[in-house]
Amino acid sequence: MFKQIKKTFNNPRQIMKVTKVNIDGTLTVSSASGGSINAIGTGNINTWVYVQEGRILGVAATLPHSSIEV
Repeated sequence: MFKQIKKTFNNPRQIMKVTKVNIDGTLTVSSASGGSINAIGTGNINTWVYVQEGRILGVAATLPHSSIEV
C-alpha cells in the first residue's frame, strides 16, 4: 500500500494544453510553464486535458488556473 501512495505523489496529475495531433496517434501537450511531451489518448487542439504518466485522463474544465511550487 505504501508503494501505491508513493507512486501517486511521484507522478502528479497535470493540466496541459493539446498543441498538436501526431501521425502516430499521440498528442503533443504543453504545460503552462512551456514544457511539452507526447501523450497517449484523445483530445482536440487548444483544449486542456488532465495528463498523468504520459496518458491523457480526460478533458479539463476551461477555467483560469495557476500552479505553485512547494
